[in-house]
Amino acid sequence: MPKQGKKRKKKRTEKEVDISERELRQTPRCFVVKRGEVGNNIKDLVHDFREVMSPNCGKALRESRINRLEDYAAVAGHFHVSHLIVFTQTKAASYMKLVKLPQGPTLTFRLASYSLARDVRAAQKRPRGGSRDYSVAPLQVLNGFSGAASAVAKASPKELMVEMLRGMLPAVDVPTYNQAETRRTALFSYDPVEDVVHFRHYHVTQGTAGIERGVQRLLRVTRLPKLGSKADIADFVLNGGAASESEAEQAMEAPSATGGRIGVRLSETGPRLTLQLVKVEEGICNGGVLYHRFQTKTPTQQQVLEAKAKQRKSLQKRNDMLERNLVGAKANKKRMEDKKAQRIKDHQGGGYEEEEDAGAVETHVSHHVKAKAEGGGGG
Repeated sequence: MPKQGKKRKKKRTEKEVDISERELRQTPRCFVVKRGEVGNNIKDLVHDFREVMSPNCGKALRESRINRLEDYAAVAGHFHVSHLIVFTQTKAASYMKLVKLPQGPTLTFRLASYSLARDVRAAQKRPRGGSRDYSVAPLQVLNGFSGAASAVAKASPKELMVEMLRGMLPAVDVPTYNQAETRRTALFSYDPVEDVVHFRHYHVTQGTAGIERGVQRLLRVTRLPKLGSKADIADFVLNGGAASESEAEQAMEAPSATGGRIGVRLSETGPRLTLQLVKVEEGICNGGVLYHRFQTKTPTQQQVLEAKAKQRKSLQKRNDMLERNLVGAKANKKRMEDKKAQRIKDHQGGGYEEEEDAGAVETHVSHHVKAKAEGGGGG
């Protein structure tokens, strides 16, 4: 007799990690979204940047045309999200907005140039990396921000820019730092000549330092070498393990946590971004302009902009208050209608009972009069 019943469903077997409230608040998290009409390349760039910000990013987040920036800011506190990264596109250029939640500021970068992750990997003979590499946040490296100021007119405010970029990724906790978990690194390099920031994303490969390439290939666990064509193993070792050009590159040595030295090799995985700061605003894309690369405001114009920003904030507060009052009025109206319907129902039920009582009294009186008449007639 065939087995009956529903198909077995596999339940979650992974152990849930308990995260303290302090760690939830201190670990930066972000939403990476797109706004408006964008091309396929920007959509792929959003996907690649979500991979970069993993695992502290909503990879499965789905945007809708009706979603506003206020919607993301409203749910950010519940999910402990600290940053919002928005990619937009116009006919002139593509932009990336970096927003600090919940009160700003907002930095707008123009994408001077960018390359997708698939293009970077296609240029490599043997791309590296795996899904496990995205289980830990990348190690952030900031380069060139503490150097001399840029000679470009209206140069970017480096102090604000470096603080915003530093807050995007978790800081290194030296007492609990595990060197073996360093699988990726995110590099932000400032170029003072062009006043731009170059972003690169690398996979980190660690190995033993001070060992010949041929011996390393013999000691590794995966992709074992083929020695069928070698008459002696010494030929394989002395020949460098028949390494390719990329493998023949010597790894950079770095100190190990155990006191020795390890070999570190970086393999770029993409995407590549060249960011040029265009504008700095207060708040979430709706405040006063603190810096603009291509526009210069006189003090009078600056005061006008500040007044407009205050007016927008007051209008936003008024709209929020009106919306809350409208919701309350609708709820109050619904409650009053329910009470009125209940009173009518109760009144109708009481009317029926009064009619039944009146009919019973009338029947009783008629029977009494009839009996009395019959008794009088008989007498």
